[in-house]
Amino acid sequence: MSDMFETQTQVWDPLDAVNGSDQEILTAAKKREIKNILKSYVGTYDPMSELIQNAMDAVERRLASAARFSPRLIIKIDLSENSFQVVDNGVGFTRDQFRSFIAPNISFKREATTRGNKGVGATYIGYGFNHLEIRTRNADFKFEGVFRNGREWVEDTSGTIHRPQIEASTSNDAIFDPMEQGSSFKIRFGGKNTRPLNLNWYQATTPDQWLYLLLLKTPLGYLNLSTGEPCSVAFDLIVVDANGTEITSRDCVAKYKFPHEEIKASQRLTDVKAAQFSAVERGKDPSGAIDKFRNSNGIYEFYKPAEILSSVRSLSDDEIEAVQSYNIHAYGYFVYSTSVWDHLNDTKAELRKNYRVLRGGLQMANNSMAQGELITIPLSKNIGHQNQTHVVVHFSGAEPDLGRKGFQPELRVLSEKIAGFIVGQLSARRDILKGDSGERPDIDREIKVHEWIRNQEDHEKSHPLVLKNENFFLPMRKISVQSEPLSEQDVIVLFNQLVAGGVVRGIRLLATSQVSQYDGALRYVAEEPFSNLVFDEGLNPLGVYEEQLLREYVGPPKILEYKFSLDGLIREFESGYKLENDVSLAVFWEFGQEYKRDYSVTSLLDFDHIHHRPHHGITHLVKSANSKFYAICLKELIELLNDPQSAQKYQKARYGVDI
Repeated sequence: MSDMFETQTQVWDPLDAVNGSDQEILTAAKKREIKNILKSYVGTYDPMSELIQNAMDAVERRLASAARFSPRLIIKIDLSENSFQVVDNGVGFTRDQFRSFIAPNISFKREATTRGNKGVGATYIGYGFNHLEIRTRNADFKFEGVFRNGREWVEDTSGTIHRPQIEASTSNDAIFDPMEQGSSFKIRFGGKNTRPLNLNWYQATTPDQWLYLLLLKTPLGYLNLSTGEPCSVAFDLIVVDANGTEITSRDCVAKYKFPHEEIKASQRLTDVKAAQFSAVERGKDPSGAIDKFRNSNGIYEFYKPAEILSSVRSLSDDEIEAVQSYNIHAYGYFVYSTSVWDHLNDTKAELRKNYRVLRGGLQMANNSMAQGELITIPLSKNIGHQNQTHVVVHFSGAEPDLGRKGFQPELRVLSEKIAGFIVGQLSARRDILKGDSGERPDIDREIKVHEWIRNQEDHEKSHPLVLKNENFFLPMRKISVQSEPLSEQDVIVLFNQLVAGGVVRGIRLLATSQVSQYDGALRYVAEEPFSNLVFDEGLNPLGVYEEQLLREYVGPPKILEYKFSLDGLIREFESGYKLENDVSLAVFWEFGQEYKRDYSVTSLLDFDHIHHRPHHGITHLVKSANSKFYAICLKELIELLNDPQSAQKYQKARYGVDI
């Protein structure tokens, strides 16, 4: 009883008790601590980001004390050995710093403006992978060595792998050796639970391709929304492909890839408003004053803390204080179609297919660098607009959670509120943007008239529009449209030709519109002689069964939509700009791919389904869970007229049986 009383009344320091424990317990505890740190790093760009941010901090610390110093980084991506190396000419390490910098929660960064100061990044670099080469040099200390099997030791549960140590080495390095001062870190990837496992996954093999990735996903994408001043750090980027061929881009600029700088014909909201205000002051029509901005690819704006505080509704007192104390600035870009993100990725950046490195979403940033992955912007209405809007919310002096996991929940909620406001403000000015017709964007070229004519001639030769069926366009049996459509306007012309030539019958076009929400209106009609509307596999394959033609009728007005591809209309449905239940008929050149997510298609070009065709010329029925509309796919209509039997096989194979 007395022993129990003594234990309960003794006073002791728990840390002293830990220090008195045996080494095995201490090692197990330290391994658990390191493993928890590694769990916070889940992004495929985390290792690159950690190496780069440490290098940028090192050169900026040296710049602060050396007026004539030119900060420099060299980044080498070697796909042949699956390695990523960052070399800097910064301050280097002291002996004491070097001996402890990989240990968890040890940091030598004191300034609030440094990119990282939690002391976990170096731990992640050392123990998150199985091969780390380290070199450092300055007037007081120099060392080069290798740290092996860090990840294997952390993941080992059998106790058979010894705790790794930094081993000195004397290998040469062609990049670092000429440096009079600085540091070099190189990771070789591969091994259990390491991300990325292989750098070839990105399918980026040139400096230009890697720049897209690094400027958007790492601290090389320097952000300064408050002053706009450029980064003081320049860098060279070396890429060695799988065959050992080396390509170098020199004097690269560390700057975030803002969408408005990547996409031509983008307008700033401030300029649009200024033009309208100026017109009002001069007694002019404000809508006409922005004609020069119309048909743009996107609209963007920068936001200062005062604008955020005055415009974003329902900010709490804590959120107002956060905007002020963290000097929050923001940026937003709204693009006319989400297909532009695909174009940037596939055509301009030339990255792996369907990998949108730049896309809609919320990018949180702190101390001039992007932090974490893109976040889906929560919206209560106009769902889909968040996919068209890229938003950056930047904090100064905030402290993200452990590692690169993200920001504290309250800062994320605040950022989401700011992003929601930006989406609403920018999407409200989509009146100056192109309509989403579903055609492939061309955001890089401004074609002159003579170039445009030459391109049309080339297209006419390579993609002629041929109608072989001799039952239409009598007596010439030729359609006046000479080439396959390239745009929504081409679709409109071709459709009107098909109506005028008697290919599509029983449709009266009431009107078209360039200003209304929808493209036009039509009526379905049936009138004598009914034989013009009756299905015949050879003479009239777009007809209906005779049993459906019981009387003459003139239907009520219906909404008509023209698109180059059905993809464009589906994206407008998703954004809320147009409503599925409003549209009766969609006319387009090709189906595209996006319907496959939420829609089923019944082919009325399949002769087994003629009894489901309500009106002459309808080619497909498109259905979602809550609505349906009819479609005329001009490309597949022409294919049916030219070769009915081959078209039957295609329709059955692509759309199957779905009634």
